[in-house]
Amino acid sequence: MQLWLKLLLSYLAIICATVLISIGGISGAQKVRDSFYKVNKEVIPHLLVLKDLRYAGLRIVSSSMEYAFLSSVQPAEGEGKEDLEAKEEEVRLLEEGRASFVSNLDLCSRILVHGTERMPRALELSGQVLLKESRDYIGVVDARGHSSQLIESKERFEKAEKDFLQAVNAAHDREMTELNQNLAATLHSVSSAIISAVVLSVAALTAALLLSVTIPYKVSRRIRMLKDAAAAVAAGRRDVVVPETEHDEITAVSTSFNTMVQRLRDYDEQLSSTNKYLDSIIATMPEALTVVSREGEILDMNRATEEVFGFARKDLLGRDFAGLFVDASLGGDFIAAVLRQEGLVEREASLVTQDGRAIHVHLSATMLESSDKRDRFLCLSHDITLRKQAEQEVHNLAYFDQLTGLANRTLFYDRCSQALARARRYGEMFAVLFFDLDHFKDVNDTLGHHAGDQLLQLVVQRFRSIMRASDTFARLGGDEFALLCCQVSGADGVAKLAAKLLDLGKQPFEVEGRQIYSGASIGIVLFPEDGDDIATLLKNGDLAMYAAKSAGGGRYQFFSAGLNEQAQERVALEAALRDALKKDLLTLHYQPQLELREGRVVGMEALARWHDDTLGTVAPARFIPVAEQTGLIHELGAWVLREACAQCKRWHQEGYPVTVSVNVSIKQVMQEGFSEMVVGTLLEVGLEPRYLDLELTESMLMEKAAESVALLRMFKSLGVQISIDDFGTGYSSLSYLKNFSVDRIKIDQSFVRDVTVRDDAVGIIKAIVAIGHSMGLQVIAEGVETRDEQEKLLLCKCDQVQGYLHARPMPPVQAAAFLRDAFARAAAASGEDVPPSLDGPARRSATSSEGGRGTGGG
Repeated sequence: MQLWLKLLLSYLAIICATVLISIGGISGAQKVRDSFYKVNKEVIPHLLVLKDLRYAGLRIVSSSMEYAFLSSVQPAEGEGKEDLEAKEEEVRLLEEGRASFVSNLDLCSRILVHGTERMPRALELSGQVLLKESRDYIGVVDARGHSSQLIESKERFEKAEKDFLQAVNAAHDREMTELNQNLAATLHSVSSAIISAVVLSVAALTAALLLSVTIPYKVSRRIRMLKDAAAAVAAGRRDVVVPETEHDEITAVSTSFNTMVQRLRDYDEQLSSTNKYLDSIIATMPEALTVVSREGEILDMNRATEEVFGFARKDLLGRDFAGLFVDASLGGDFIAAVLRQEGLVEREASLVTQDGRAIHVHLSATMLESSDKRDRFLCLSHDITLRKQAEQEVHNLAYFDQLTGLANRTLFYDRCSQALARARRYGEMFAVLFFDLDHFKDVNDTLGHHAGDQLLQLVVQRFRSIMRASDTFARLGGDEFALLCCQVSGADGVAKLAAKLLDLGKQPFEVEGRQIYSGASIGIVLFPEDGDDIATLLKNGDLAMYAAKSAGGGRYQFFSAGLNEQAQERVALEAALRDALKKDLLTLHYQPQLELREGRVVGMEALARWHDDTLGTVAPARFIPVAEQTGLIHELGAWVLREACAQCKRWHQEGYPVTVSVNVSIKQVMQEGFSEMVVGTLLEVGLEPRYLDLELTESMLMEKAAESVALLRMFKSLGVQISIDDFGTGYSSLSYLKNFSVDRIKIDQSFVRDVTVRDDAVGIIKAIVAIGHSMGLQVIAEGVETRDEQEKLLLCKCDQVQGYLHARPMPPVQAAAFLRDAFARAAAASGEDVPPSLDGPARRSATSSEGGRGTGGG
């Protein structure tokens, strides 16, 4: 029998006994209620009515006697009126008493019922007689009859009174007898109910005690067996079996428990197998895995730990983990951070190997939960030495010139900003000297780029010899240099330094066995005289340098107000550019980009060209900076984007599925509504976003890094391609390169030029390609002019190339002819009769090897 049924039956037995007790109690209560009802509704009302009837009769007698007495008394003189009023009052009282008597007598006749008799006959007759004799007596009194008549009438009246009182008393006694009988019956009913309740309660209590002892004992005994079995399992035993003797819920629990124990045995076997599997994985994983106690003691490790640190296992066990750090205090801080924080703690640190070599590792540690409540944590050490070296190379690419080792433009601007802040705070003066080597282009053209690079290195080596450690010497690009001199005393000291530099520059340099003479032109600006911000100082310094060069070179020039004439020239150039934009005098040329291994054309870069009747052909390097300074860059950029996308759409319709690459400046990107303009242009011309490639230099992106990340991600979500131009000349880090969500990086042509003559240039290009490929980016090289350069780039696994080797920038008609020939050759090589379908994947485009930045300048 199931447990719930047993409990149900026991509860039903108790309920039945309770019901019987209740029935007995209810029955006794009903009897008491009936007796009470009879007394309350019959006997007591009868007694009250008899009481009122007796009172009414006595009132009739009293009033009648009083009336007779007043009638028999002779009033004194002057008192007759008062006796008459008293007599009338007695008559009134007598009539009221008679009326009350008749009323009570009638009430008695209605409520006093005994069997078939409505009221005791004697009571009724005596009452009627009393009324009759009262009237007769009053009548004799009023008639002033003879005294014998009066006495006889009074005797009859008194006898009627006596009979009436006897009848009333008899009725009262009979009612009292009935009341006593009802009281006895009620007491008997109460006694019977109490006896029945006691008997049934004893029986129910006895049954409840038996059930409450028997059933719980049996249940608790079996539950205790389950508890003991569970304790045994918790202690580690797996051979426990609970008996299954009955068919109830506890037996079902016992069955489930036995099944659970069996599964635990199975799980233990699986766990043992899994542990062996995990041990084998940990033993073969390349990362060092160590278990460290709260005190920093190494408790356990895997095989890779020995290989990474070079220590034998016995030498590492028990060793202080913080002692492996190059700086032990940093190790202590790391352990404290792991113990203090919840979750994963990650750090990068330098650790020492057995042979004393420092390695860079990425540490990931988290606390371990264990049954013995001991605090310990698991630490995973990943050797990132090679990655750090690659990052250092990228850092050098970002902040230093690769040819000379000098600070690049970005680092120089940063140092200038620091010098400006210090000078403002302490009221100091500093100077900036801008260098431009004279005749450097002639060296490049006659002796080649390699000779030009060697000359630059010699110039830097010579100039450095007279510079202070606190000065910042930078190569801004090409043959342009800048020197930041902090805490100068005045213009005289700066002039002396400039003169020394010019003297050094005038001395011959030996390049490839030849004596080369190459002086320098120097422009000088002073803070705060020549500008109170970096932009103004750099602009004025540039003007001063070009003034020195225009004066024949080999001299230095302090900035002066007269140098602003060049700015006036820019104003004239701005007016002409506005007119050209208004009259649609600008054109676009296109330079192809090719897939390096297969030679297929995958994109065309749009490059702005401007020929003015007065100014002649204006190079992008002249008009694009003016456009950026005057705000015309937005109008120019919108025109270039619309024309380039429309031309690309026409090529698609002709069967040439190439992408079009457009250079944009940071001012365009940061312009409000730029993204809407790009999307609107694509919708207007009907070009899919994947066929548009926007190119920005890394220095442009880093100017507004946070804003650039959000905007580029938005373009990425639309499908627009993003490329970083001139990679290696700016200062983007790997983290920013990842956050920018770009598709391609372009190797600057300064690296491409050196690839055939310098082994370190090959290494740099390989590093850039490896970084790009590791991040899923394509890599394109610009400025490819010779087949030797292209072969080197192919060995470096570069994806695409662009440069004079394949084509110069050309107008749309020539570009279409170039595409037609290129696709015809590709179709012939593959055996196809038609150009590739537009359904094929769009390939990312690149920028030209020549030209300025922004709005497709080139």
